[in-house]
Amino acid sequence: MYKYNFKKRTLYLGLGIFLFLIFFLIGTSVSFDKSTSALLKEQFQKKIKSIDNIGIFINNFLISILMFIPGVGIAFGLFSGFSTGNIFMIITQDLPIQIPPLLVFLTIFGIMELISYGIAISRSYLLLIHILKRKDIKENLIHTSFEIGIVAIILFFSAIIEWDLIRQPGNMNLLK
Repeated sequence: MYKYNFKKRTLYLGLGIFLFLIFFLIGTSVSFDKSTSALLKEQFQKKIKSIDNIGIFINNFLISILMFIPGVGIAFGLFSGFSTGNIFMIITQDLPIQIPPLLVFLTIFGIMELISYGIAISRSYLLLIHILKRKDIKENLIHTSFEIGIVAIILFFSAIIEWDLIRQPGNMNLLK
């Protein structure tokens, strides 16, 4: 019988968050030429132009679902961190002040998204290990379903908060 080890699970969660942040920082260090930056910024702005809190939720939830795929989800999560870092730098590079990249994760929605992605990345690892060992797969799928539900709830409320902050007067409006 599978015994859920909360302490060990928390350790894997922390590792998932740490890896996402490392790849985010690596993504922020990659520079693009002006034309590529302008193109990527324009594509990002087009993508988010008509987005709202439900759109933010769907985008983030679909990304997190891919992160749950055993093994592949880890790579997808790290790529997601890297590309998020790329976009962050492209969007903020022309601002009058430089924003420290990790500052975005000190917001409540940033913390919520980090936790969600950490859950997904670490569960991907745990599923992979249990599938390779052919051990406790059914119990792990039950835990995975439960964690997908938790991630959905966290990301739903995160999207509401993020959208509210984006729409606040005086805040950096990325839609322009």
